[in-house]
Amino acid sequence: MVNLGKIHIGDVNTDIIILCQNTNTSDSNVVIDFSVDTGTYQIIVIDPDGNESTHTASLLNSPGTDGKVHFVNGDSTLFDEKGAWGFKAKLTFDAGGIFTTNPVYKEVLG
Repeated sequence: MVNLGKIHIGDVNTDIIILCQNTNTSDSNVVIDFSVDTGTYQIIVIDPDGNESTHTASLLNSPGTDGKVHFVNGDSTLFDEKGAWGFKAKLTFDAGGIFTTNPVYKEVLG
């Protein structure tokens, strides 16, 4: 889940929030509890041409029991064209394992 308002070309300080969930054997989504599964987190941004850029993310609300990671865009050149942009989280856990969420797409306006 990406919880964003409208994004425009050149926007700065856009907070990209992703809700990270695991699908269990019953085919139900369960929020990842980062207080149990600590590690490092990244958000991958996919531009309309399919190019990816990786950004360091952090927990939105420590200790992370809500499963949300986020990245605040500090560069006016990130969103440089209008179109459908993708966002996904890459989670690297200290106990082992690297997981990537499915991308969610958001329209960037001109």
